[in-house]
Order: sequence, then structure tokens, then C-alpha cells
Amino acid sequence: MTNSLVIALMAVAFVAVAAALAVHVVDGNPTAARAENVVTPAATQEPVSQVGRLVAVTPSSVTAKSDDGFARTYLITPETNAITATGSAVGGAASAFAVNDEVSIVGVVRGGTAVATAVAHQQVSDLNGPPMDGV
Repeated sequence: MTNSLVIALMAVAFVAVAAALAVHVVDGNPTAARAENVVTPAATQEPVSQVGRLVAVTPSSVTAKSDDGFARTYLITPETNAITATGSAVGGAASAFAVNDEVSIVGVVRGGTAVATAVAHQQVSDLNGPPMDGV
């Protein structure tokens, strides 16, 4: 073996040992999984969507009922995007909608609570809104 290959192999071995030591020092026990550090994205945040008519609107939530009778309440946050025929705006989504509006909602379920990421009037979500090029 050449000297440069031996040096490279020793460097790789040193980095591996240093990384293992760092994990041991930080974790305390690298072989035991800690439940509080385990994050399962699929379990903590599930995507949801619904098309229906709004049956309730408050400053912090909207409740939609689908044609099949399914109803769900969605939390409205400052990050919820409201999409209407006049445009879209982040925040204040509940004030952009009223009871009986036909909407499409997308969001996530976090810890059992549905959170709307976007609420759109049905006419816009069906691509029947104004053109986006301003013409």
C-alpha cells in the first residue's frame, strides 16, 4: 500500500471513531432509542382535504360539510391562505368566507386537530376564477 492510501484509511477510521464518540457523549447511550427524540412525521402530521359548503365560520375556525354529510372543523391560523375570486391572502382567512360558501380546503391534522393551510372558494379551485396573467 502507498503512504497516501494508508493515511486516507487512517483518517477515515479516525473520523468514524470521533463520530461514534460524539454520538455517545451527546446521546448518553447510543444503542437505546429515546421515545422523546423519535419523530414520525406521518404520525404527527397527516394531510387532509375537503370540498363542501361552510356551515360555520368563526375568527379562528371554519366548519365544512361535504355532499356525503361528512363535516369537519378546521383551525384557521395566521398562516392559513385564503383564496378568493379577488385574489389570495395569508392570514384572516375566516373573514374572507361566510356560511354557505362552497369551498375547497387543504390542511393537516396535528395531534387530532385539523388545521387549514388553504381555503379556496369553489369557483377558484375549479379554475373558474379570473385569469392569473392580468389579461
